[in-house]
Formats: sequence, structure tokens, C-alpha cells
Amino acid sequence: MKKIIFSIILLITILFLYGRYIEVYNFKIHEYTITNSNIPASFTDLKIVHFSDILYESGKNNDFLENNLNKINEENPDIIIFSGDLFKNEESYKEEDYNFLETLLTNIDASLYKFAVIGDNDEYYIDKYKEILSNSGFILLDNENKLLFYKDNTPINIIGLTNLDNINELLTTDVSYNYSLVITHKPDNLTTLSTYNINTILSGHSLGGVINIPFYGGIIKKDGTKTYLNNYYTLNNTEMFISNGIGNEKYHLRLFNTPSFNVYRFSN
Repeated sequence: MKKIIFSIILLITILFLYGRYIEVYNFKIHEYTITNSNIPASFTDLKIVHFSDILYESGKNNDFLENNLNKINEENPDIIIFSGDLFKNEESYKEEDYNFLETLLTNIDASLYKFAVIGDNDEYYIDKYKEILSNSGFILLDNENKLLFYKDNTPINIIGLTNLDNINELLTTDVSYNYSLVITHKPDNLTTLSTYNINTILSGHSLGGVINIPFYGGIIKKDGTKTYLNNYYTLNNTEMFISNGIGNEKYHLRLFNTPSFNVYRFSN
């Protein structure tokens, strides 16, 4: 019996140390194909890189962030999407931190556009967040939409949501379209958004549930990720992809859940 107890304690210790000191510094790129008959033929093979939840801590992990976000450029994306939480909740930042983040985001490039939405943590630093995004070439979609044309005159509708106040307005445009792509920080918005004519949602916030149990999924459910926290879901005719994020919460732990960004290719 003592051997069994010792073995269990040893295993838990090893897993904790692995999650605390190794897994948080690994990195992975998840690749997906978004297949939908509503995607215009002109958008076939368009490439999107989607990252989320940097959760920056003052002066920490700068090399890790630079090395891994620079991998975005190696993908040669047409569009880059950041689904929020550049900052960590109520962290104290210096001007040099803001300068670092601005340089970090400036150095990643897309052939068409860079879009971002507001994460819940970003609201604490909203003026600085908007300044950094603007200076680094990102378009902030704060309950706003953009009709995107690519190679011909058939657009898709890209919508960035801070909240769910004016969805109908953002889905109604002067130019007709068939495919809509929504960016929203909190995945649990899927429950409401799937009742609208929305094709695809990109989200973050969940950090993949932090601790990922094989064949089960993430287990730590924050507000906004009580229902949806793993990589992919479909509800009604809406599909959602969640980025596991790059940073970490205050406990600095990931287990079987590597920091990552997502790469999507359109197909119809």
C-alpha cells in the first residue's frame, strides 16, 4: 500500500513539474482546413493565422514570445487574427513593456490584413491596447465588421465582437455575401451566435482548459469557457475553432496542452 501511495505522489509531482517548467515553454502549430460551400471560390486557399491570449507579464518570456510569434511570418499568412488578451489582468506595466509588445506585433505581417478584438483583460488597459494595435498595423474590430474582397467582387463578412449587442446590424450589409467569419474572445458566445446565420467563429480565452486530460479535454473552466474550452465545436450550422493561446494564467501551468497558434486554409 505504501508503494502505491508513493508511486501516486511521485507521478503527481512529476506531472506538476513537467506542466510547470516544461510544457509552458513548448510550442505547437495547429493546422485546419475550413471547408464551407458558402466560401467564395476566389477565397480558396486563403491562409489565416489565428493567435490568442499572450497574457504578457512585465519583462518575462520576451524571447519565448519573439521566437514563436516570428513563426507566424514563416506561414506567409494572408490574414492574421488576434482574439484578445494581450495583457494580464491587473498586471503593472512599464513603458518598455508597451514598447516591446508594439514591436512584437509590428514584426508579424500578413499580405492582406491584421485584425484583433478586445479580450476581457484588455479592457483594463483599453487606451494603451488600442494605441499598440493601431501602431502595429492591426485593425481593431470593436463590435464592427469588414467586408473583405479577394480577387473578385464577392466578399466575405468578417465581424469582431466585444459583446453581443448589435449582431443583427453587423450581419446586415449593403453588399450581399454568403460567408461570415466572427471573431469573439469568449467561446461560450457560441450558444447565442449559433442561432444567427454565422458560418465560422474564431475564439480564445479558454487556454485549452489549462490541464488537458487525454480523450476528455480541458478541465479548468473560466467564466466565458464553462461550456466550450477545447479546440473545435459545431452547433447548428456554426463551427468554432478555439486557440489554446500562448501565455499562461497566474498558476503558470499547462499539462498536455502546449502553447500554440492556429493556421487555417479556406476551401469550398
